[in-house]
Amino acid sequence: MNVTNGSTFSSSQRRTIVTVATVIAVAALSRLIPHWPNVTPVMALALVGGATLPTRKLAAFIPLAAMILSDLALGVFLGWEYAVHPTQWAVYGSLVAMTVYGRRFHDASVLRTTVLGGTVAGVGFFLVTNFAVWLQGGFYPMTVEGLAACYAAGMAFYRDGGNFLLNGIVSTWAYTAVMLSLAQVLRSVPLSTARR
Repeated sequence: MNVTNGSTFSSSQRRTIVTVATVIAVAALSRLIPHWPNVTPVMALALVGGATLPTRKLAAFIPLAAMILSDLALGVFLGWEYAVHPTQWAVYGSLVAMTVYGRRFHDASVLRTTVLGGTVAGVGFFLVTNFAVWLQGGFYPMTVEGLAACYAAGMAFYRDGGNFLLNGIVSTWAYTAVMLSLAQVLRSVPLSTARR
C-alpha cells in the first residue's frame, strides 16, 4: 500500500477510482446533452459492468450513480418532474437487472455480448418501462388494449426522435461494442509500477 504523500491508496486503486468516476461523469453528461430518446450509454454500461467488473455492487453502482446524478441535474435545469417521476423504479430496476444479466457474459465474446446482451437489454428496458408508464395510469386505459396502445406508442417512429424500442437496442449495441473493445485494449496495457 502506498502511503507516500498521505495517500492510502495504491496506484492501481487510484487508477480504478479515477476510471470509475470518469465513467460515471461521462455517462451522466450523455443524458444532459441533446439526444434521441433512449440513445445514451447507460444501459450498455450496466450490461458491460455486469460482464466485466469484479463485483455486482460496483457493476450496479456505476450506472445508478450516473442516472441519479443526471436525474438531479435534469431536475435542476428542467424541473423536478425530471428528477423524480413515477416510473423511476422501473428505470433504475432495469439497470440493476441488466447488471445481473450481464454476469452471464463474463467470458463471452464482444459480438455475443453486444448482439444478444444488447438486444435483451434494449427490449427488456422497453418492456419494463412502458409497462410502468401504463401501470401509473392516466395515459392509457387500464386494459389489455391500453397496455397494447402503450407499447404501440413506444414503437412509433417520430420525425426527430426515431423509435424508442429501436433507439434503445441499437444504441446499446453500439455502446456495448465500444465499451467492451476499449476494455480489451485497456486490459492489454500493463499498469506501470515504475516510480520516477
